[in-house]
Amino acid sequence: MAWVGDKWTLAQLRTEVEAFMDDTSNVRWSQNDVDRAIRDAIRNAPPKWWEERVDDTHTYDEETFRYSLPPACQAVEEAWFEPLSSSKPRKLVIPTSWHVEGTELVFSEQYSRYDGQTLYMHYVVFPQNLLATTGADGVVAAGDLDALTSATATFSTDGVRIGDAVELSQGTFYVESVDSENQLTVHKDMTAGADLTFHVARYTDLPVVYVQYFAAAMLYEAAARNRPGIEIDENLRLSSWYRQLAEQELNRQRKARKPRRRY
Repeated sequence: MAWVGDKWTLAQLRTEVEAFMDDTSNVRWSQNDVDRAIRDAIRNAPPKWWEERVDDTHTYDEETFRYSLPPACQAVEEAWFEPLSSSKPRKLVIPTSWHVEGTELVFSEQYSRYDGQTLYMHYVVFPQNLLATTGADGVVAAGDLDALTSATATFSTDGVRIGDAVELSQGTFYVESVDSENQLTVHKDMTAGADLTFHVARYTDLPVVYVQYFAAAMLYEAAARNRPGIEIDENLRLSSWYRQLAEQELNRQRKARKPRRRY
């Protein structure tokens, strides 16, 4: 499943939450507090909210039975083969002929006709990050096409995680490892180049109302730790109330997994 509804950046959601909390000047809660509350909302959405991706990094070989799963894969939904000709549809691999073992997709049958064709894995990942990590000095060296470097980046400090999307003009890639403050390894080769504009974990499609409610709960809970007397009780009641509203909103708009036979 692709993105659902609107896509939101961290800056856009920050504006929405600050307005919802009537604190656009960050008098009561700092920008960092708001950003942290938004990320808490995103990380608490699974398993009711998820993203379906397609991995096309493997070429099927009838003599190979094990294929590595893509980064941050929670479950493989379907497997498909590239068609034998452009006039034919992709071939669905019947679920009884494959299963998941650890970090590998394992075949139990051979498909000789599709030897050499691209293997597509339709898989699920859970939302985990939303960052303002961007730059215009990205470099992909010809000798290391799955590594993105940036002299000005602070990937580790920013909290980049495995599975985060890296957007370039040449496509979207997914983080396989955070090697240092200045380098990421992604799940497949990119095209060599310099001065590349990149964005990491740029968007979420979570419902904005859910994010507002959950962020409010987190902010009032944080306030309760720093307010004396009756304000503590009031803030905790508000936090509990907004948590309930957030849960109701997420239940109302939750993504439904397609009914499939899983093995």
